[in-house]
Order: sequence, then structure tokens, then C-alpha cells
Amino acid sequence: MRVGQPGGIGPILLSGALAAFVVLGALPYGRTAQAADQVEQGREVYDEFCAACHGRDMVSPGAVSFDLRRFPKDDFARFRNAVMNGKGPAMPPWREKISDDDLAVLWAYVRGGG
Repeated sequence: MRVGQPGGIGPILLSGALAAFVVLGALPYGRTAQAADQVEQGREVYDEFCAACHGRDMVSPGAVSFDLRRFPKDDFARFRNAVMNGKGPAMPPWREKISDDDLAVLWAYVRGGG
């Protein structure tokens, strides 16, 4: 029996392959859409709490604040510490104002480069 003949195994193989393609193909898109949503939420948190000092879209308006576009993309612990506990006299601690969820989406935004 050949593939594609009536009563053959072709339709079964093709439908299985199609199902696998649909399921596996949806995974990266779902993750990408979720990541994009987190970045957008992070932009909102950034605009509310950070933009006044760090600049719109993380472009620093002067030499006083750190350029967040250069922040190490693999150092969440450092980022969390700086945001929650502040950095010297120039940056206040935000632990009383920013939730863990806000911090997570803010990190997604900073990692994305603004």
C-alpha cells in the first residue's frame, strides 16, 4: 500500500505531522507574545517610576543617571538590589512602591533595551 492511496497511511501520517507542526509552531509564538506583553508592561512601570531620571526609552537625559541600555542583561540580582535598595544618594530605594511583579516586567523591559 502506498502513501496517499485510499485506505493508505498517508492521511494519518499527514494529520499527525500537521498536528505536531501546529503544536510545536505555537510554542515560540506564545513565548514571544508573552515576552512582548511583559516588555510593554515593563515600559509602563518604567515610565511611571524611572523615566524622570533615566530618560524616555532609557536614553539618559544627562550624566547624572546610569544608562540602563548598558546594564548587564544577565545580572538580575544586581538590578533587583539597585531598584529595591537604591544606589547612594542619586537613586532612592523603591521597595515600598514596586511589587515583585512590577520588578519582573521592569527587568523584561530593561533586558529588551528599552
